[in-house]
Amino acid sequence: MSDFTQRAAVAVIVDGSQFLTILRSRAVRAPGQICFPGGGIELAESPREATVREMREELGVNVIAQKEIWKSVSPRGLEIHWWKTVIEKGQTIIPNPDEVDSFSWLSAGQIVACSNLLDSNRQFFEALENGEFSI
Repeated sequence: MSDFTQRAAVAVIVDGSQFLTILRSRAVRAPGQICFPGGGIELAESPREATVREMREELGVNVIAQKEIWKSVSPRGLEIHWWKTVIEKGQTIIPNPDEVDSFSWLSAGQIVACSNLLDSNRQFFEALENGEFSI
């Protein structure tokens, strides 16, 4: 049995008008896709705890998951929890090459212009533009 549920947590990190995005490594599901950092929620974990853990695993930083800003369901039935998150002061992003090829700070316009944007992230920006939530 898997240690993960059919739920995922995503860290939405904003600095001014720039969002922290990652390019997924070739070794993970949806390789070569651009998205926000995050991943599966383990059975005994809350979405907030998963957001914090995933940021440590993927980018080597400690974060504060401040509040859940949106929830969605992917076409394959994955429940996704989107968390407004901040990186604790003094942290340096060090991508884990097993999960992340690189990271970038991009504007919403730059992100949605990417042809390799993960579909769930495209839906996030559509919902944001439609006023379903605010950051």
